[in-house]
Amino acid sequence: MKTHGLSQTKGKRTRLYRIWNQMRQRCLNKNDSAYDRYGGRGITICSSWSDYYFFHTWAVHNGYKNNLEIDRIDNNGEYSPSNCHWVKPLLQARNKRNNHTLTLHGKTACLAEWSDLTGIKYSTLRSRIRLGWSTFNALTMPVRAMERKKLCQQRLN
Repeated sequence: MKTHGLSQTKGKRTRLYRIWNQMRQRCLNKNDSAYDRYGGRGITICSSWSDYYFFHTWAVHNGYKNNLEIDRIDNNGEYSPSNCHWVKPLLQARNKRNNHTLTLHGKTACLAEWSDLTGIKYSTLRSRIRLGWSTFNALTMPVRAMERKKLCQQRLN
């Protein structure tokens, strides 16, 4: 068995090692609760990352920090150096298959990002889409006067 000293600090598994192990579990272990969403739908791990040393080396050289999570750029692609990067949890949450995305003027983003960009509450955008509004109207129509007033006050504070 290889010993490289990278998986533990003071007798405790490192956060990076746990990330690697959890990635492997959800892709390879049919008994893992997340297997259906990963390995069960064909998400694999590149062969070089079967060895923690190579994953660790890639992570350290590609921006890993303790406040970041691994994210696959193409949600249908494998875990590999060319398809993964380190992101803040909020950004990763916006890169999920079950997010509702809208495209306007060539820009595609999830509802949460459109909410940030337009200043329209997420719940308002979601309601508009559920009510059958067009993408253009949902993202460009002004909100009612009371909502506009609250939004302006929030931006001033």
